[in-house]
Amino acid sequence: MSAKTRLSPKEKLRIFTESLKDGVKISEISSLDEEIWPNEYYRIKEKALSGALEALKNSRRKKDAEKERLKKETERLRNIILSQAEEIDLLKKKTNWDY
Repeated sequence: MSAKTRLSPKEKLRIFTESLKDGVKISEISSLDEEIWPNEYYRIKEKALSGALEALKNSRRKKDAEKERLKKETERLRNIILSQAEEIDLLKKKTNWDY
């Protein structure tokens, strides 16, 4: 691979997914795709695997954080509703209004 030739992220992903196929050797990928050397493939593989792992970790954290945020919002809204219900009952008693 020449110093000026850069692979796009899509090309890197394609190369990595091709390597996951059964029986495909790194030397075959390198010879099919003249733009990549074996050492470059290993860098792509490492980044892809660490990126996948990070994405899976963040997915759980984001879901947990979102769940916690929704619980707090639900509790806040529940408190508002209870407060308003108490206020309505108090106003009904003050005005002797039957429903």
